[in-house]
Amino acid sequence: MARGVWAALAAGGLLLAGSLPAAASVGTAPRQCPTADGRVDSVAIRDQTAYVGGSFTHVTDGHGEVFARARLAAVDTVSCEVLPWSPDVSGEVLAIAPTDTTVFIGGSFSSVDDTPRPKLAALDRATGRLVAFGATPNRTVRALALSADRLYVGGDFTKVGSVARGSLAAFMLDSGALDGAWKPTASGRVTTLANSPEAGRVYVGGTFQALNGEADVAKLAAVDNDTGTLDRSFVPSPGWDVLDVVADTRGVYVGGGGAGGHVVIWNLDGTLQRPVYQTDGGVQSVSVDGDSLYAGGHFTNYCIGNTGTGSPFVCDKPLNRRKAFEISLSTGELTGWAPVFNSPRGIFASDVEPVSHDLWVGGDFTTVNAKTLPHLAVLPSSSG
Repeated sequence: MARGVWAALAAGGLLLAGSLPAAASVGTAPRQCPTADGRVDSVAIRDQTAYVGGSFTHVTDGHGEVFARARLAAVDTVSCEVLPWSPDVSGEVLAIAPTDTTVFIGGSFSSVDDTPRPKLAALDRATGRLVAFGATPNRTVRALALSADRLYVGGDFTKVGSVARGSLAAFMLDSGALDGAWKPTASGRVTTLANSPEAGRVYVGGTFQALNGEADVAKLAAVDNDTGTLDRSFVPSPGWDVLDVVADTRGVYVGGGGAGGHVVIWNLDGTLQRPVYQTDGGVQSVSVDGDSLYAGGHFTNYCIGNTGTGSPFVCDKPLNRRKAFEISLSTGELTGWAPVFNSPRGIFASDVEPVSHDLWVGGDFTTVNAKTLPHLAVLPSSSG
């Protein structure tokens, strides 16, 4: 890193006097894993299988073999081999939620394997075959989250089957039936959901201006995961569109847009845990693993001191971070991790493999550190 950047880091308060940035948890040299011929919008890992969804029609493995995969694919996270699991989805897959037996998908599609199944579908994890599951929303599904007994769904819809629902719904996993009691109503698009069973909440993020008629929880809110009632002990009021949210017992981690883009870590009571992290473009993906928060999006710089101006937004003190950066949760500082992703739109999705701690990243990019890796990259754990 150039000497001038070190000086700017120190001036911006990211480094203690005489200190070095925290060590990165993953490397910047990607593994030789499959890539895709179109955007990857969603990545979800379970039991050493990565489920990948988007707008692609083919994936290519590390040996150059090409496999037809219509908007959905499965990859072995250990070997990076493309698995034979291959449902044919007619349109873009924007969200994936796997259980022990089933893979739920949401998006803008109208059918799966030539069977009408608009916007929401359930697939057998072993065979990939379509499984009967509940009614379907009338408009795009953008977010899915799971609890022990429910599938939570968010998007643009106003109905599920013939039943009115305001961008949010829940289905019972044992029967596939629409949950008649869980019916919070968002006034607009829901882009992301995170279930927190320890807190008894589902966190809801998006572009909506009100939830259950309450305007002070625009963009981000928490609702009871059993009843759907608004939890007013969490009212963060971000003021900008929320694009991704994850949560654990330590906090609520959010990526979003606004002037430039933002990463925010809130405590469970809605107070700020750290100062807001500012970027010069939207943060579309956040993943948390141990001490690491990984942020991805279409930004080019992190804003030292969290300040900037203009439209398009320009950082007052830019620190080059080409679509990705890592925050150490214990210190609140950015680490030295700085892989370079190309494309104006950058990263759309990420997930961490819980055994290896490799970071799987999907998006609109076609190169990583100048290496051709269209739309999907796997960055290995530094401890692996």
